[in-house]
Parts: sequence; structure tokens; C-alpha cells
Amino acid sequence: MAVKIAPPAADRRAFPPAKKQAMSIKTILAIMEFKTALENISLATAVARAHDAHLTVLNIGEVPSLPFYGFGGHGYVEIWSEECDQRKEDLAEVNTRMDQQLAREGLSYDLRPYLSSPEREDNLVARHAIYCDLAVVLRSAEQELESVEKNAIDGALFDSGRPVLYIPKSPELDTIGQRVAIAWNAQREAARAVTDALPFLKKATQIDLLVVDPVVGDEDHGQDPGSDMALILSRHGLNLNVRIVASEGRPVSQVLLETARDLKSDLIVMGAYGHSRLRQNILGGTTSEMLENSDVPLLLSR
Repeated sequence: MAVKIAPPAADRRAFPPAKKQAMSIKTILAIMEFKTALENISLATAVARAHDAHLTVLNIGEVPSLPFYGFGGHGYVEIWSEECDQRKEDLAEVNTRMDQQLAREGLSYDLRPYLSSPEREDNLVARHAIYCDLAVVLRSAEQELESVEKNAIDGALFDSGRPVLYIPKSPELDTIGQRVAIAWNAQREAARAVTDALPFLKKATQIDLLVVDPVVGDEDHGQDPGSDMALILSRHGLNLNVRIVASEGRPVSQVLLETARDLKSDLIVMGAYGHSRLRQNILGGTTSEMLENSDVPLLLSR
């Protein structure tokens, strides 16, 4: 079921309307695993160019795992040290090549190469993500998420307070944000995601607000599920469709992805990790399933 919501007529005001200040994205942090950074940088560049934003690239190389050298003496330590030195050289080479590539793009940018242990990557990302408007995480492979990508999403969402644009490895990906699907569940994280998505929504040609298995009532999704948020967005001058979707026993992540594909959405906006970090790591949830299975970019907020 879909309901079209158009911008309302001007509200009656007791005071002259304030000059509109459009939300915008002016600093983007792209977090990349350095081995695939050169092949992924074009997507990050496209996002920065679309928003006329400065692009900061955080290239992360993981410190090689420390071998068990209880029976090998100092020989193993020397090998590990040599591997670390080689990783530093490889990271520096990628940084140099990326600098040359971005210099030809004609946009504002800076590069930040870091070698980090997996245990410290989330803290590293959070320190840098605090000073951006949007963190972009690019998936390096079609298989499982790499540890750098998991740690980047974790650090940015839980510790920086910034939204994350997650871009999957998708052969069909050619646009981001022209046709936006909003996963709405009337929760705090979803409300935050909608606000963070306004710079994308202002540029979108199609917006669909998806409500899966809504519960009618003031304590749940309201008397008319989806209409309250649709009205808020309409006051921003946005036209959108409210779509009530029945799960019919399917996982919410599957419902969202199938509906987004049917609508040809090229961006899904959703609240992320409604529970604590520990509970999410133990139990997983809709966010984890979306990250693993989505071939559509996700704009996540918490």
C-alpha cells in the first residue's frame, strides 16, 4: 500500500519565516582498506563531488598478526618486523599513487595513511570521523565484510556520532541517492537517520518511506503509520510515498532489500544498532544482516 505525500501549503505564522538554511555535507571521510583503496576511490570521489565536499581519505593497513614464536626464538620476531616494514612501504606506495590520482580530479582532498592493529581500528576511525559530516565505508569484496570495514562502521557509528554511508561491492551500482528508500520504524535511530539523510533527500528524484508490519497506536507507529514523518519531510519541500509492507514471516532485512530492489532504490536510509555494542556483537540483528547482504548503499545513523 502506498500513499503519496506532497508538501503542505504554507503554515500560518505569528512571525515572518526565517531564512532557510539547507543542511549540507562539506567534509567527507572515506575509510578504506589500503589494498583495495585505488579501485574504490572513484566512488568516494563521486560522493564528494555530488556534495561539493572536501574528501579526506583514511587509508588503513593492518599490522601483520604477531606469530606464535614460543618455539622459534627471535627468528619469528625478525620475520614479523620485516613484514611490518613491508606493509608500511606498501601503504606509502598506495598513498602516493592515490595522491597522483586525486590531484587530477580537481577537488579538495587530503590523505591520511595509518598502520593499525585490528583491535585499535575502531578508535582510529572514531578520532577522525568526529571531524567530518559523513563517514563513507567502501566494501572491498563481495564475500564477508573485512575486519577493517567492520571496525570502521563500528567506530564511526558508536563513537563519533556521525552518519555512515556504506557502499557495497555491487556490479550494478551506478548512482547513489537518486531514488531513496527510508526504513521507518518510529524509533530514535531512524529519526536520526532521516535528519542525517536530508542532504541526500534534497537531491533525490524519488523518496519512499517503508514501514514494515506497523502497529497502530500512539505508543507505536501512530494512528496513521508513516504519516507523521512524511509530514515532517513534506515541510522540507519533499514529495514522498508512504509504503506499508507486510513481512509475511520474512526477516525485516529481507523485506527491506526486496522492496528496495522492486522500487529500484539506489540508497536505503535506516537507523542502525538499536541495542548496545555488546548485544549486537553477540546476537547480530537487522543492521548486521543488511551490511552483509545489501547490494544497495546504506546510510546508517545511530
